[in-house]
Amino acid sequence: MAAAVAGGVCAYSSPESAPTQALASSTAHRAAVKPAVAPTSPRRTYPLQAPLVVAAARAFPNEGQWRALATDSRGEPVVQGTFLHAAGTSAPVAIAWIKQSAARFELHPGYAQPGGSWSQPDMLPRDRRGGLVATWNGGFLMGDSGGGFYLDGKQHGPLVPGVAAEVFRRDGSFTVGVWGRDVTLGSDVVGVRQQRQLMVDGGRIAGDIDSLFTWGVTDGGATYVRRSGVGVTADGDVVFALGPTMSPRSLATALQRAGAVRAMELDINISWPSFMAYDSSGNPGDPRPFKWGDYPRSAERYFSHSARDFVAVYARATGAQGGACVDPAGVTRSRPGGDTLGGPLAC
Repeated sequence: MAAAVAGGVCAYSSPESAPTQALASSTAHRAAVKPAVAPTSPRRTYPLQAPLVVAAARAFPNEGQWRALATDSRGEPVVQGTFLHAAGTSAPVAIAWIKQSAARFELHPGYAQPGGSWSQPDMLPRDRRGGLVATWNGGFLMGDSGGGFYLDGKQHGPLVPGVAAEVFRRDGSFTVGVWGRDVTLGSDVVGVRQQRQLMVDGGRIAGDIDSLFTWGVTDGGATYVRRSGVGVTADGDVVFALGPTMSPRSLATALQRAGAVRAMELDINISWPSFMAYDSSGNPGDPRPFKWGDYPRSAERYFSHSARDFVAVYARATGAQGGACVDPAGVTRSRPGGDTLGGPLAC
């Protein structure tokens, strides 16, 4: 069935009635928060992304057209979203794009996966939500991941050469690559989450993409299940994909079409994939989450203790702490003289 949105509230329609706006969650778990829309501004640093699908090739209206999901304090669309037709199915897949230079990425552990005591919390308490623009799920159970987990000098399992990895750097930047080839454990690395192998590498889909064993055990052994994945573009920006009915090839194709040159699968099956964006228009210090994609978990998922690891993304323009400010290039500076504004803002 195809998804439709009216006035920011999600619904499903028949296959004959294609989506009219962006993909959102299932009828039983409808988004309650209207996505933040960036105001028109002559000072905008970057616009919405170019459409991924031309009008003549769209399977349904507005396919491939981007909208703002979360903005920073200047109204810049830090997180943008669209949806695509999932290869091999009639279902849509939600796509999110994040401007790397305008965002700061954090890895958080789960209390069960990897478990133990870490420098970061297994949730986002109220005092950690200022500037929050996105969150997404982690990967497989650590025993099934084929690799390890590293955070602020502490490690769970070995970091295995040749395994795909999400990598978090001290300056707040993020990448995806092959451990030992694209990324290694230097002093600039503060977080690593490994899993299996890249689905997309050098802009090409993996040769064994149709081998289900490679891409995880699914509910009931099904090929088409809920899947999620993350990648980076040639410009270093971040793309995320989530769909309710996807094969490994469907997911890899969606990430490739979104511009990923390197991408990895994250968690799969009904309970685990999720992507939330955050609307700060009502309360910048405690933004309201809304779901982007079709999945059953609550949009407030990471406001409570999480059993699994996850990623939190903050706008650099509002993500500084301790009286400092972080400029759009990610440089931490002292507050400018005479700054009388209350919150942490761009320099």
